Amino acid sequence: FNDGQDILLYNITVTFLKDFEAFQRAKGNSNNTIGIYLGAVRSLYSSAINEDRLAIDKNPFQHYKIPKTSRTRKRALSQENLSKLANLNYKKESTLWHAQNYMLIMFYCRGMNFVDLVKLKVHNIVGDRLYYGRSKTGDQLSIKLNKKLHEILSYYLNLTKTDYLLPTNYDGSTEHYQKYKSQRRRMNERLKQMAIDAGLDAVFTTYTIRHSWATLAKYSGISTTLISEGLGHSSVKTTEIYLKDFENVVLDEVSDKVASLI
Repeated sequence: FNDGQDILLYNITVTFLKDFEAFQRAKGNSNNTIGIYLGAVRSLYSSAINEDRLAIDKNPFQHYKIPKTSRTRKRALSQENLSKLANLNYKKESTLWHAQNYMLIMFYCRGMNFVDLVKLKVHNIVGDRLYYGRSKTGDQLSIKLNKKLHEILSYYLNLTKTDYLLPTNYDGSTEHYQKYKSQRRRMNERLKQMAIDAGLDAVFTTYTIRHSWATLAKYSGISTTLISEGLGHSSVKTTEIYLKDFENVVLDEVSDKVASLI
């Protein structure tokens, strides 16, 4: 938007923010995308003020309203559909075979984010546990390796010749972020193909895996607090958003049962 030039905080005005919003809308971006971008800018701007790095007479974010975001509906897959995906038979070491393995690792690791998957290193595995820090929150998580997860990870442990566990290694740096984005895009393309191969009429992405784990855990009677801990959420409120669709389904089932009584 700024032709590759750095932006001084003093140059961020109400007009600047409105122009940025218009620029994003012209690209076809939604309120959610624009809200995420400007929310990050507002956070940096507020931090600069709080740390006495910026003295201003007028805070543009007090006069400019960031577009309101809405929750994007994310459909979790059922246990039956997840089983279909897990049982797909791909040629060993093919790209889809690896994608299937990555999907299973993410699911068995309590809905691990893809960025945390590609950052895994050999030393993250200690005995029968996998330890890693969430990129988003920094929270440290500990996962017990079940039999299936152990088998998949053992294959990659024997294969790797670097510090990274998987060949998708990403060091978390901004310098290599474009490489990570390409990996995530390819992963989602392969997940889409897997859904087609399994005969599923459903959107299947890396986010679907995370939501599916949370939803199945809820169906199993696990409390929202424990699910929140398992996902590494810093707030139960975030988990409640994940489970909103689950609650709607349950209420629909209850409604049908009650309606059938008369």
